[in-house]
Amino acid sequence: MLRSTFTCRKFLQILVEASFLSYISHLLGKDPPLLQHSPVLHFENLFDLSHGLQYNSIMRDWNVPASGPLSLRIAADARLTVPDYIDDQIWELTLAGGEPPAVALQTSYGLRVRSMRLFPGFMCKDVLISDPAQFASAPVVRRFLPNYLRVDYSPFDELGVVAEYWVPDSHRVAGRFVLRNKGRSPVLVRLRLYALLNPGEKPQSMSPVDYGGVNVLSGTTAGLALILFLGGGATVEQAAYPALGVSCRLQPGAEKKLIWAQAALPKAEASFEVARNIASSSWDSEIAHLELLNEACVDIETGDPEWDVAMALSQKVALGSFIGPTRSLPYPSLVNCRLPDHGYSARGDGRDYNWQWNGQTAADAFLCLPLILPAAPELAKGVMRNFVHRQRADGFVDRKPGLGGQSDDTLSLPLLAAMTWKIYKHTEDRVFLEEMLPYLLNFFETWFGKDHDRDQDGFPEWDHVLQAGFDNWPSFVRWHKWGQGLEISKAETPDLASYLYRESRALQAMARCLGREELLPDLKSRADCLRETIEESWSEKNSCYQHRDRNTHITVKGKALGKGKGEFILKLDRSFDEPVRILVRVVGKEELSRRATVFIHGRGRRGRGGVERISDSQFQWFWNYGTATSERTYCRIEKIEVRGLSKEFKTEIRTADFSRQDQTLLLPLWAGIPETERAEALIKKTLLDPERYWRSSGIPLCPACDKSYAPDNQDGAGAIAMLWNVMLGEGLINYDHRQEAAQLMQRMMEVIVHTLREDKAFRQFYVADRPEGIGDYDTISGLAPVGLFLQTLGVRLISPTKIRLEGHNPFPWPVSVRWKGLKIRRDGNISQVTFPNGQSIQVTGEEPQVLEQGG
Repeated sequence: MLRSTFTCRKFLQILVEASFLSYISHLLGKDPPLLQHSPVLHFENLFDLSHGLQYNSIMRDWNVPASGPLSLRIAADARLTVPDYIDDQIWELTLAGGEPPAVALQTSYGLRVRSMRLFPGFMCKDVLISDPAQFASAPVVRRFLPNYLRVDYSPFDELGVVAEYWVPDSHRVAGRFVLRNKGRSPVLVRLRLYALLNPGEKPQSMSPVDYGGVNVLSGTTAGLALILFLGGGATVEQAAYPALGVSCRLQPGAEKKLIWAQAALPKAEASFEVARNIASSSWDSEIAHLELLNEACVDIETGDPEWDVAMALSQKVALGSFIGPTRSLPYPSLVNCRLPDHGYSARGDGRDYNWQWNGQTAADAFLCLPLILPAAPELAKGVMRNFVHRQRADGFVDRKPGLGGQSDDTLSLPLLAAMTWKIYKHTEDRVFLEEMLPYLLNFFETWFGKDHDRDQDGFPEWDHVLQAGFDNWPSFVRWHKWGQGLEISKAETPDLASYLYRESRALQAMARCLGREELLPDLKSRADCLRETIEESWSEKNSCYQHRDRNTHITVKGKALGKGKGEFILKLDRSFDEPVRILVRVVGKEELSRRATVFIHGRGRRGRGGVERISDSQFQWFWNYGTATSERTYCRIEKIEVRGLSKEFKTEIRTADFSRQDQTLLLPLWAGIPETERAEALIKKTLLDPERYWRSSGIPLCPACDKSYAPDNQDGAGAIAMLWNVMLGEGLINYDHRQEAAQLMQRMMEVIVHTLREDKAFRQFYVADRPEGIGDYDTISGLAPVGLFLQTLGVRLISPTKIRLEGHNPFPWPVSVRWKGLKIRRDGNISQVTFPNGQSIQVTGEEPQVLEQGG
């Protein structure tokens, strides 16, 4: 590469990596806590500074047809601007179909309109074409970035088109058509740009308007003034749909570049100005900056090109999932998915958003951060700082802090220390570690207070299934017929203990790294207690860990005791070998159940008799299913009375079942808890058993033998969830089952690639037994796990001049990884590393080793 190119790259990187504190301070009106580390990168005047410097992109040119794996949604990039949390306009490119059929960029402005479609038509030799099915050469996607797309096609044999789309901020979108004469004779071409608005409230369809001699299309709907501008002296077209047009005569080999822009602000004049300004910008310099920034993404080349596309798209979607910052959260925050129907808050503060936009969760962060760490470590650090920004004095960290000030008032999933340590291992940023450690220690200890460890045995309990991130948990879910409905705070579950054990290990690693040896005894004591109690729950019969009762610490299989209608008395006079907990389930209309009361007459472990009263306030109702769990456990029950219900109510009474199996019982493997012999039993007899968990698309939420197993239904518990598959893949690697981790990766990638081909999106879940996605579209929850792939490959990226290798390449083909001028090629146990300065090193073997440029 030319030295001038390198100089430009280095110059721009210095500018990109410098935070613009003054801009954010101005935006927020004050310096919020921790703002000195703000990762938001603003390019206000950056483009003008680098004009004239040479830049040659080294990004890969893709060649993905419309039938290939694609996800073509674009929106404002939080690394370059501040996406508007309450008015974020998100666009999607479709390469075929629609009415009329076209290569169309479309949005609904967050459901403020039915649809807005922008699409081109091309006229040559009096023939007009807009349907890609009639093109001489079909559309092919060449570039996809979080806020930019490039597509190539040929409407006619002699006319080649490069169509680019760019979202510079939340209220504008722009594009460029490069028309090139591929023939041997001059050709007259006319470009039409259509704007088809299917409006919402107070509509005015797109129509021509003259702004000081400039022809534009203008429309209004739902408080937005829409302006479409096309450069090159555009005129208004007489056509079936509103359109602007430009004609040009092209000599053989010549090309014409035409820029357009669309803006949607409350005032038409403001929309016109910002649209015209962006259309007059230096397009090549703008796009060069985008490409430079995104060259920090990891470019992975496997033996399967569709894998490569899926992993690149995953990084694109992850980087595009950041919004803000706002006054409530000082750093850009995650939204679960970013689609054209999202992004508009009618309230004006975001508090009317649904669960996908009302806050960041540790589960989403766990999946997202490995995807963005190589390209945007400051974004990753910002997510962690957002979690602790509103931490309470007692250490409480909210499960879901939101950009609009939302809070869940539930303690966060304990993954924060594990994620912080993962960020450190990539960045080796000790300052960040020192900053986060006090917050993380306080958060960790909060879990062991009486509010969360109710029997104070060092093994805390969940408060709610949503807190655990497992909505359809068979043992505890209340809103499905196949769910047991057991109150989760009455159980000690190995997943929570595994998370906390992993947190303790991460905190110990931080303490050692920072020379805080005084912290180690207490952290180790917590970890030892968690490990001991988890190991007590091991079942030799099932070769798996088990849930257990919070008070008795026993795993009891549930049994039906009886059922009835309305008011009734269930006479039992029954003793139990082990203490049992009573579960009551009522079916009927919730609004008629206000006087429901259950009386349990029985004796506990010590033989004391008594009557426990379960009142109507203790029942939790979902979709006409009401469930309640007894506070006490019983060795003998004389009778159970059901009072206050009419005959239309059906009541079933059971002893609680703690023996039901699910995927979370495998998580001690991820935490590194079992010794080798027990881990081998868990892996070989349980995880790799195709009759239980080892299914064609990955590891399902519950074993295939469970009654809730419904692999093709997102409301069942048999779907594939990436969170726990990634964790279990990491566990396989840690216990020297790298080949099995590669097989798991292959199973997940097959269903992900198929879904990208069919749905043009990642999905929230995947079907366990066939290649199909289910649930919401383009969610963080369903992205290809690039971080797990690199771990399986045995590659840890630290900096362009420092990496760590271990193990071997378990995949069936050589794999090349390119990142910031660094190239790594792994083939079996042979690795070739080429650093940015050209230094090349070849190493063999599987022992862990750190390689540095110049070393």
